[in-house]
Amino acid sequence: MEQAQDIEKLIPVIIGGFLFVLFWIFFIILIIIYLNKIYKMRAERDQLEARIAEEVNNARNEIQQVTLNTISQEIHDNVGQLLSLTKMQLNLIEESPEKDDHLVREAKDTISKAMTDLRDLARGMSSDRIKLLGLYDSVIQEAQRINKVGRLEVTINKSGVKNEPEHQKQLVLFRVIQECFQNIIKHANASRVEVNFIYYPKYFEITIVDNGVGFEYNPDNNTVEGLGLMNIFNRVGLVGGEAKLKSAIGEGTSILISVPL
Repeated sequence: MEQAQDIEKLIPVIIGGFLFVLFWIFFIILIIIYLNKIYKMRAERDQLEARIAEEVNNARNEIQQVTLNTISQEIHDNVGQLLSLTKMQLNLIEESPEKDDHLVREAKDTISKAMTDLRDLARGMSSDRIKLLGLYDSVIQEAQRINKVGRLEVTINKSGVKNEPEHQKQLVLFRVIQECFQNIIKHANASRVEVNFIYYPKYFEITIVDNGVGFEYNPDNNTVEGLGLMNIFNRVGLVGGEAKLKSAIGEGTSILISVPL
């Protein structure tokens, strides 16, 4: 009888000890799962940071390459012609038996214009100008450069209180807008482009609308391969934003870019 009572007394102790051990096993498993999640999140964060750093570096290199090509073309087409004209004007002044004040003024004006063009080119030589000017003003400068060529008229509009993300995101977004301009120039056969910056408290939107020939596009089909736009979608997504495209044959193309602040 006493032995049975002792066993009955031991049963709660055994059950309690078993539950205690089970609790600690469960607790340790939870800690392991939690730590694994932390390690996984850190690894994903490090991968994302590495991808962003690589994309920023690629965007910076591409901007510099486009800028160098632009500088080379504008020096050849604009500054070179202005200096050639100045040389002709100076030759005329030299050959003239008397001082021609009108020719002297024209030569001075031509040199002044060449110096202005060179200063404008110097301001656009480095991608650091985006850090100095900000995204919106850098896009205005890019639009002015395109408008000087005369093939395409680009207008920039802004609404809301300007609030822009950190420099790295601005650099990537500027390259995205630059790619949009290049696609329009190469493929859209457009005469006008309108770019709208709309600033909200927590995010901002950029819309790029052209009056070009457009193309067939199905928004339900997520792939844009072969259209030269996949890079744009990927880059916007990489900085935490979203890009939406709308186009139809004969109706132009619009791109909406939404980026959180």
